[in-house]
Amino acid sequence: SDLKRRWEDRRESPREVVLARASEDEKESQLARVTAFRAEHRVEAEEALSRLKASATTGENVFAVLMDAARVCSLQQVTEAFFEVGGQYRRNV
Repeated sequence: SDLKRRWEDRRESPREVVLARASEDEKESQLARVTAFRAEHRVEAEEALSRLKASATTGENVFAVLMDAARVCSLQQVTEAFFEVGGQYRRNV
């Protein structure tokens, strides 16, 4: 069938993916925004990260606490908090 042929064509010939790279100005701008965000939310982030770590170590569902933390924490802060209480994530192979 036509659908099957299109599926097989896609599997056999992968698309070329062109990556977009940020310029130095864009990188510096993003770093400045993250630094400002972290400074603005410093107190709230400390509280949110404490709640996140506590919830992760007690085995409760961390989703709601994580969503709250995401409002005032950078991805790096959340990642480091999880690393502190649970170690590094390693995918099972």
